[in-house]
Amino acid sequence: MFPDLSGTRIIFLFILATYFFINIFSCDRPTHDIHMNSFVADMHNDVLLRALEGYDILSNLPDAQSDLEKFIIGGVDLQAFSVWVSPYEFQKSEYYQAADKMISKLEFLCSRVPDKWGIIRSYQDINYNLENKIMSCMIGLEGGHIIGDDIKKIDHFYNRGMRYLGLTWNNSNSIASSAKDEANNLSKLKEVGLTDFGKKVVKKCNDLGVMIDISHSGEKTFWDVIKITNKPIIASHSSVFSLCPHYRNLKDDQLKAIGENGGVVFVNFYPGYIDSTYLMKAEIIDMQYDLEREILVEKYDTTSNAYWYAESKMLKHEKSRIVPNINDVIKHIKYITDLIGVDHVGLGSDFDGVEIMPLGLEDVTKLPFLTKKLLDNGFTIREVRKILGGNFKRIFKEVCI
Repeated sequence: MFPDLSGTRIIFLFILATYFFINIFSCDRPTHDIHMNSFVADMHNDVLLRALEGYDILSNLPDAQSDLEKFIIGGVDLQAFSVWVSPYEFQKSEYYQAADKMISKLEFLCSRVPDKWGIIRSYQDINYNLENKIMSCMIGLEGGHIIGDDIKKIDHFYNRGMRYLGLTWNNSNSIASSAKDEANNLSKLKEVGLTDFGKKVVKKCNDLGVMIDISHSGEKTFWDVIKITNKPIIASHSSVFSLCPHYRNLKDDQLKAIGENGGVVFVNFYPGYIDSTYLMKAEIIDMQYDLEREILVEKYDTTSNAYWYAESKMLKHEKSRIVPNINDVIKHIKYITDLIGVDHVGLGSDFDGVEIMPLGLEDVTKLPFLTKKLLDNGFTIREVRKILGGNFKRIFKEVCI
């Protein structure tokens, strides 16, 4: 039997429940205002891949983690758009043209909404966009395989707006060895670390004003870069190895070196990089859906983004039950600040580059909740503003001008 509740008591319980719901699950107005009045920069987003698949990312896309509307709600002032070319989908001779096509797509999107998006090339561009409430769009190349062994292509992409270069993706290239290959294929590598050409690339980027991005780079590559760079470096989307021992994450000595270098680690939100149990649990779910995935194989090329989007959508409900939550992202941010200081950490979400995000950070609109959690965990407003985007502005000003 359910208890007999009077009307007054029901109203009281409803008000009480509403109060707790608002305080637990919402971002209160003062915190929201702090977030929206701060400069917010995210160093890694792959939504351009959706645009190339024919999705209109200037409209509301329910299945996407980001789009124009979501960026506005999330209070994003600067978004680094990843220009990534799949080495599995394209031939080597096609990498350069494919990257150019992605940049042209971003230029086209900006031309459709010039009052909302604009590609930046300088610190002055960032300030202009801030004054005019335009989201700054920054280009980052993810993977040196895009330039091959032609250093002149760095000038080409710089002129098109590239302001950071990821030396590797998962695949090693003529510049350097990747974290994945150093961890899993070390004996097969012809060279480990920066190649002679790679050393020239680092010097070229230092001279030109391009941030060196060591996310995805192997440990040997990392230490080679630290030895020769004369500018601060970044990790555009990496997290902490001590909290989640994945080859994509950074060990304590690497974090300390970045701090001493004056660089910034932009924390990746991907569950597999912040929770050491996620990938194993996700693999079990993948196996449980073998039959359904075989049906997708009949419809899509497994190397295509279309296949990946379909698979991610199909498994989203199941994987949402096993993902970590926003607090785990905070743990990585706090670990870095405790180890090397609050001046060396920022946001590198990886939105639309991974199949699912943590609870509380499901898409870009949830970024104000991150601000709330940072404040709840003892960070001052000044420190939060450094993490949200102040540290990016500092390093951009040091390297790119």
